[in-house]
Amino acid sequence: MMRRWDLAVDLRATLHHVGGLVKWLSVAFGLPLVYAFISGEAWWPYALPGAVALVGGWAVERVTRTDRDIRPREGFLVVALAWLVVAGLGGMPFVLTGVLHSVVDAYFEAMSGFTTTGATVIAHVEGLPRALLLWRAFTQWVGGMGIIVLAVALLPKLGVGGSQLMDAEAPGPVLERLTPRIRETARLLWGIYVSLTGLDILLLVFVGGMSWFDATAHAFTTLSTGGFSTHDLGFVSFSGAAQWITVLFMAIGGLNFSLLYRVLLQRRWRALVRDTEFRFYCTLLVGATVFLLFSGGAGNFLENLRHSAFQSVSIMTTTGYASTDFEQWAPAAKMILLVLMFLGGCAGSTAGSIKVIRTWLVFRFMVRETRKVIQPPVVLPIRVSGRVVNEEIVRAVAIFAILYATTFALGSILLLFDVARQGLNVQIIEAASAVAATLGNVGPGFGIVGPMNTYAELPETSKALLVFLMWAGRLELFPVIVLFVRSYWKG
Repeated sequence: MMRRWDLAVDLRATLHHVGGLVKWLSVAFGLPLVYAFISGEAWWPYALPGAVALVGGWAVERVTRTDRDIRPREGFLVVALAWLVVAGLGGMPFVLTGVLHSVVDAYFEAMSGFTTTGATVIAHVEGLPRALLLWRAFTQWVGGMGIIVLAVALLPKLGVGGSQLMDAEAPGPVLERLTPRIRETARLLWGIYVSLTGLDILLLVFVGGMSWFDATAHAFTTLSTGGFSTHDLGFVSFSGAAQWITVLFMAIGGLNFSLLYRVLLQRRWRALVRDTEFRFYCTLLVGATVFLLFSGGAGNFLENLRHSAFQSVSIMTTTGYASTDFEQWAPAAKMILLVLMFLGGCAGSTAGSIKVIRTWLVFRFMVRETRKVIQPPVVLPIRVSGRVVNEEIVRAVAIFAILYATTFALGSILLLFDVARQGLNVQIIEAASAVAATLGNVGPGFGIVGPMNTYAELPETSKALLVFLMWAGRLELFPVIVLFVRSYWKG
């Protein structure tokens, strides 16, 4: 039996920081609470979990008070535990309002929200209380930039330890510091995020013709690349202008926010042209749009162009919106969408999946190794934006790609086994798309989990598996995988 003092992880410091983060989550419940109170809906389903988060987080923080800072080892555990606890609290309003009766379903919906996956078990969202719809969208907005990044931005108490949390939580291989202090960097990122969300709301209302409620909810889930909608048919319900606006902001949500900072605030426009990841990102989006345009459904050219652009950007940025039922598209188009699920957005964006920069590095690595077979003595460094990439980074990216592919394969096998055990007839492509969509935080897949369907028909054990994949995928695998390694705990 492992004794507490044998642990290499400081559990006291870990729980202290988790308690602090959960305590501040209570503030998020204020938005749906106020809206419910003003609109005459039941407000207590938001007040109760808010109070639990406030009191429970404060109690844990108080009991485990310590002056010790956290190291990267504790940072992994803080991030992993925080997401698990936050999803549990975030799922309470779904049960308290009576919308969902299963704890697993409520946890699935909340984890999907905070991880910006967009997979849902609710078949008819248009009948939900509007405060709950607002909460559902807000979970994605908070999770988009990251609960931990938000906490680091607002809580000076995290101090130097904040850098460990940022490194463990922020999406992408590297989070670039924009200022010497990590808290100021987080504040800058959130400032850009809030400003873009506000601009999206205004454009959706005055150009796209949406109501203020729909515009706000969809702006929350667009910049966060989340994908929850207030309508059963998603963006099928809105105008072509609203869809084009959303294409723009989904693409922005998939960009590196450090690059956005340099371009928008520092006016360094040439940074766009020089950035390898940005160029590759645009090439993939344009290429996917062209392929979908010529392999999708029938219709006039401009309509097909809009749907092709919308779906390529939506799936690749892991937003998961649908402007049409792409389940009816040709097999070649669906295969393109499946490939896009693995690409993701840029590093340092709100998007999930593998990320564009990793895809680029893996591609360059394969090209280099092929050339070295022909010319063994030649030295071929890999460059990104004109700078040579350290071989350790190349190696780490290759390992991540292998780990991601392995997790996808194992997840698909386990899901197929589980649904077969429950007597459900699920095709291989349906199971594979469900795993790819949850592991990559995309949302909709094909068939039973297609854009016009939900995950409700899957057994609870399968939903639990997909919850794990959403959690692991959002944290980019390593912070979760290390928790199952004995040397992590023993040192």
